[in-house]
Amino acid sequence: MLRWCSLILVLTACSKSTSSEQQQQQPPPKVVQPDTAGALGTVSFAVTDGSPEARGHFARGIAALHSFWYDEAVREFQAAIEADPTMPMAYWGAAMSRCKLYWHEDDVEAARALLQKMPTPEKLSPRERAWVSALNALLSGRNPGESRKRFVAAMEALHAKFPDDESATFLAVALLSASRPGDPDDLAVRKRAGELARGVFQHNPDHPGAAHYFIHAYDTPELAPEALSFAKAYAKIAPAAFHARHMPAHIFARLGMWKEAIESCQSAWAASIASAEHDKLSADHYDLHSLNWLVEMSFERGHRKDADAALALYQGAVRQGLSHQQREQYAIQVTSYLARTGEWKRVDELLAPLDTPATDDPARTPTTPPAEPGSTHCAPSPASSPTALLEQLAVADARARAAAGRHDVAATKQRVEELIALRAQMQVGANSAQADERRRRAFLARATGDDRTLLAAIRDALAAGGDQEPPGEANPRGYLVREELADVLLRLGQAKEAAAEYDNVLARHPGRGRALLGAARALAKAGDAAGARARYQQLVALWDSADPGFPGLAEARAAVAR
Repeated sequence: MLRWCSLILVLTACSKSTSSEQQQQQPPPKVVQPDTAGALGTVSFAVTDGSPEARGHFARGIAALHSFWYDEAVREFQAAIEADPTMPMAYWGAAMSRCKLYWHEDDVEAARALLQKMPTPEKLSPRERAWVSALNALLSGRNPGESRKRFVAAMEALHAKFPDDESATFLAVALLSASRPGDPDDLAVRKRAGELARGVFQHNPDHPGAAHYFIHAYDTPELAPEALSFAKAYAKIAPAAFHARHMPAHIFARLGMWKEAIESCQSAWAASIASAEHDKLSADHYDLHSLNWLVEMSFERGHRKDADAALALYQGAVRQGLSHQQREQYAIQVTSYLARTGEWKRVDELLAPLDTPATDDPARTPTTPPAEPGSTHCAPSPASSPTALLEQLAVADARARAAAGRHDVAATKQRVEELIALRAQMQVGANSAQADERRRRAFLARATGDDRTLLAAIRDALAAGGDQEPPGEANPRGYLVREELADVLLRLGQAKEAAAEYDNVLARHPGRGRALLGAARALAKAGDAAGARARYQQLVALWDSADPGFPGLAEARAAVAR
């Protein structure tokens, strides 16, 4: 497998910020051909009308939907309509492809318009009418959460009356889309969705939805080991879909299998670039989720250079033009990168790509002059969209953390007030006066180096249920609340307590480098030489190909050599 640096060059936009001399030194890009006609797995969705050609496109559209490849699903269902305009279910498929179930993103107007164009709906079979009725339930109302609950109810009835692979798999993804980590019945819903998917997989191991939805259902620290066989199978079932190449990384990351997870994300990123370029799609269609993970997971393996290269690609994509939603994720990534490196003074430099206009901001055009460096996203206008405000919130958080990390007390106070004001405007999380005060205390304690106050603030936040790790995070970012708690305990000389907190982190995230290093140091200070050596040995194995000079590498090797 080639290292990341030989794969990233498929995104040529990054070369704009690279000197010609550096470009000449870079290796040639690995060419990845788009697999737009390749394997997407095997599905069987019976329809009563449609020419053979139209049915073929319809089946491929269903398969694309199961891998969340919505661009391809739209193309295939449109091709089915063009091949046979009288095929009613082709219009259902075209409408269904406008609804991103799991992501709660629906183009309701477009979907309804397509259903209204359906010819001869009176010719639909009872089973087909049930599918159309279920989609209408999804499209009713404006609240995505409520619409998913209605879709679950409709799919429950459909599956009970017409049990087959498609009703089982669509019910599985409906259940997952209607549930969220932290819900009281989340585990039960996950297991039910998983069993529906498993049942399909047992008699059709080439079904993309069966493998895909089982991975989503069992994407938790406790359940992930049971999904390993599905993770290994899915990319082989539907290699044409970049999301199918990415999803195995969810389970690999849960199990600390960083090498395999990185390979999955490298493959997904390259495939997404090839597909977008082939179809002349914008940077918003790149698999930026995989790119985000490549930054994070490269640090886990001790590959700082690879993390930097992936982040440079991310910057290039932002400068090409991304939606506010994608830009929010970039700002969050910057914060994580700075937390991993401690290079807080670079915050303005790394956020600078966001001076480029967002593709979905009606108030700005590609010719609008950028704002002054370091001044963007701190003073939202009343007309700002929710996604624009979320981006501003992520930027404000990055600047507040950076100010505290630089121990700039005055700047920390200013940035924290901006952050609190934005959280109140967006109604994000707990916005009580007590929560705001905890936030102020924690940031100011970081800025002043007051670990005792920081320890109390973290514990208060955890007791209140706030500022915890996002539930369901398979690949955590560079900052975890409980990991910071362990760091603070260690700095305060409470080595045994710190070791226990690091163990708690590692129980949820096996193979996490920072927690392993912290645990080794804590155990050593607590007098547990054998335990410390075991953790250092894990680190040496994890960092077997780490960049020379990677922080902690020499320490771990020296400890194991003694």
